[in-house]
Amino acid sequence: MKRRQWLGLIALPLVGNAFAQFGGRRRREGGGEQKKSGEEPRVNQIEVTLHEFHEDLKLTGAQEPAWEGYVEKLRALARDVARESRSRPPQLGLVQQIDRIVDSARNRLTALEEIAQSAKMLYAGLTPEQQKMADPRLANLIAMPLAGFPPPGPGK
Repeated sequence: MKRRQWLGLIALPLVGNAFAQFGGRRRREGGGEQKKSGEEPRVNQIEVTLHEFHEDLKLTGAQEPAWEGYVEKLRALARDVARESRSRPPQLGLVQQIDRIVDSARNRLTALEEIAQSAKMLYAGLTPEQQKMADPRLANLIAMPLAGFPPPGPGK
């Protein structure tokens, strides 16, 4: 158990390299939230990537439930990571800080295991052609919430 937790903590800084494939891929302009100062709208990278991936897979009706299960677990992790990053815990002693970090890592590990199980079920239900398309992307999507991408908006 401890080995998996440490592996997860060690792997977090490394996941950023896995996202090079997402940069510059057909991003849609317009729409979204635009700040009053005229800055470009903020794009939810996870949702854009999920939408594009879903379109590319061209899932059948029978495959959709597995997709929805995978996506909901991924969104839940993203919301959890965002909520944790926004929260400002009261001043804690060293031991309490360590316990909080370990608890957080344990919760994320559990969420990642659930996402991995959903991803495996989804992958098993794909055609060989869809599996080729999913191979580099399915696992990389799992790491996006941990790499600091914005969480899904409310109601997603």
